This record gives sequence, structure tokens and C-alpha cells, in this order.
Amino acid sequence: MDESSLPFRIAAGRRMLYREGCDSNVGGHVSARADTGDGFWVTGFEYLDETMPGNVAMLDFDLNPIVGEHALSPAVNFHALIYRLRPDVNAIVHLHSHYISVLSSTASTVGMYNVAAVLFHDEQVTYFDDGHKPHTQVAHDLGDRRVVILQNHGAIIASDTLEHAVIEAMTLEMCARYHLECVAAGGQEIALDEVVGGKAMYRKYFLQHMWDANYRRIQRSDPDLFATLTT
Repeated sequence: MDESSLPFRIAAGRRMLYREGCDSNVGGHVSARADTGDGFWVTGFEYLDETMPGNVAMLDFDLNPIVGEHALSPAVNFHALIYRLRPDVNAIVHLHSHYISVLSSTASTVGMYNVAAVLFHDEQVTYFDDGHKPHTQVAHDLGDRRVVILQNHGAIIASDTLEHAVIEAMTLEMCARYHLECVAAGGQEIALDEVVGGKAMYRKYFLQHMWDANYRRIQRSDPDLFATLTT
């Protein structure tokens, strides 16, 4: 096991999410497309901050285990379908974190009330589960966007890299809180031209630097994870 392996990076990403207020009980998922072949790595039923690399399983797109075999949520089938439908997506995070869950009850997307929210401009859709349609329908409703807000549930973030997906997920939670508090305070959204200009800058500079900064933090806070590395 080394720091470049997907199971280790998934475990690290889950711990970052926990430490940034994105706890999702045992139903949150972080997955990444396998480096080779048709499959993906994903976590089972466990808290975000207890994940170890050995707890990450690799499945094919029919959900057959390739490496490892754990108690996996049936909901991981929407990961498989998103990967099939979207060759540009290499990582997915599914959250039930507090503020995005509250916002989801309003059937709204995250508004442009904070500078980091520009990451999500023109990247969001909403989804409502009526109890009848298959929950894999969400993969189709995502379309070519990066974020789907699941009404009364949480959110799914689909991104180009694992690192980006994790940082986008924690940023979405932060921006959902800003949205709720700014609406309550009568705040105004950012001007559209500033949103459009800021989006490219945030994708270029914010995402990787935020991953690096959070990685340094968990090196201090989560020694049990780093003890799994081969010396």
C-alpha cells in the first residue's frame, strides 16, 4: 500500500470529508473509477472517519466483486451507471451531510452566495424520488452536470478526479450553509459576470490546493491511516 493507490486515497478523502463537517452516518459513499479495466473502487457501510484502505472494494459495473468483498449499499449501483454513462467522470461522492440535506428539502440548488459557490454555477440539477421510479434514474437525470441535489436526502458529486470530487463535496456542504444563512439574512447573490469569471479560477487554483492542505491536516489527525503505508 502506498499513497498513490486508489484505496488509500479514497480512505484519505473520506476522512477529510468527516473532518470538514460532511459526516453522513454509514450511508455516505466515495468511489473512484479503476485505473484499468471496467470497474470502480467503493466503500461499504461505515463512518467516513473509520475507513481504512483494506475496507475499499473493487467492483465491476455489474457490481460483481473483483477485489475485496464488503457489506455494500445497494445504492452503489448508481455509481456504476454514472461511470458507464459518463466517461469524463472518474470519481463520485454521495453525501447526507447536514446543510446540503436541509437545503435539499427546499428542492433548490446551491445559490451563488459565497465565492466558492462559483464552482457549481451551471453544474447542478435536482432530483425527486417519488418512491416508484428506480433510484438509478438519478444517473440519467444528472445528465452532463457535476452535482445532483436529492430532495430530502443529500447530494451526489461527479467529478474528473477523486481529489476534485472530495473537495467539491466539502465545498458544496459549506456553500449550502452559506445559502441557507444568507437567504435568512436577506443576502444577495454574486453578480453573474463575477461568477463566470471566478469559476475557471477556482477550478484551476482552489481544488488541488485544498486537497493538499486537507491532506496535511489528516497526516496530523489520522495517524492510524498513515500507519497502513508500506515503509
